Amino acid sequence: MNCKTLSGSVKVEGIGLHTGEKSVVWLHPADAGTGILFRVSNAQGRAEIPALVPFVAETRRRVVLRKGGIAVQTVEHLLATCFGMGVTDLIVEVQGIEIPIGDGSAQIWIDAFRDAGINDLEKLAPNFALQKITIEHSKVTLNVEPYDAFCAQYVFVSEHPLVGVQEANFDLKTDDFASEIAPARTFGFWEEVQLLWEQGLAKGGSLESAIVIFPDRYSVPLRFPNELARHKLLDLMGDLMLLGFKLQAKVYARSSGHTHHFQLCQILWQRVEQEARA
Repeated sequence: MNCKTLSGSVKVEGIGLHTGEKSVVWLHPADAGTGILFRVSNAQGRAEIPALVPFVAETRRRVVLRKGGIAVQTVEHLLATCFGMGVTDLIVEVQGIEIPIGDGSAQIWIDAFRDAGINDLEKLAPNFALQKITIEHSKVTLNVEPYDAFCAQYVFVSEHPLVGVQEANFDLKTDDFASEIAPARTFGFWEEVQLLWEQGLAKGGSLESAIVIFPDRYSVPLRFPNELARHKLLDLMGDLMLLGFKLQAKVYARSSGHTHHFQLCQILWQRVEQEARA
């Protein structure tokens, strides 16, 4: 597969989910080999921050990238769109401290990519020869094994009577990210939302930017019967984009979140570095 970038520049603006602050994002085409590069300008200063494992500063409830004292938050939905749409090289110019959340899904980025167009570059996308990896922690399981493309199964388990067990599957060979994964919205249980507010997070959260699961109802109708699992799969794909290459693997994930996905990325990153030094 060749590297891909956007055909033109496109502007996206909106409110950040956790900070509640407005930001403006310009997506620009990039040369092959650039990777996903964030050019951040905010009150902290200016920095160019690659969307790669060494620059991940936090994975609690969202992915934060940092270089020096400059950070940009909640990059996972944009990265998932890059993963799902095959975009390997992109300059993300950010004026603000957090990426816009839109309606809580990746639809805002799908629309932007479609407006700009996607362009093939005359260079093969980087790849990596994967070996099987398994991470198990309490109720969490992550299993990755070699495959000739990318496919994933996510199992979301909850004791909430409205949710129970949800499962989502995606195969890049046969499934369409834009229609099957990207529209799935972020979510939170009501008691978790209250806790996030106490922790100074989710300041930009609303019934327009997330699904809230109350004891007896969802805050909005679901777009898919398994929308929660689909969104967790979206997050997984965004987190895997931090490797800087398109992972060809069969992935099984159960009850995992950003922190577990990042642990997997760290293991893979170390193996890539070891292979490069060999």
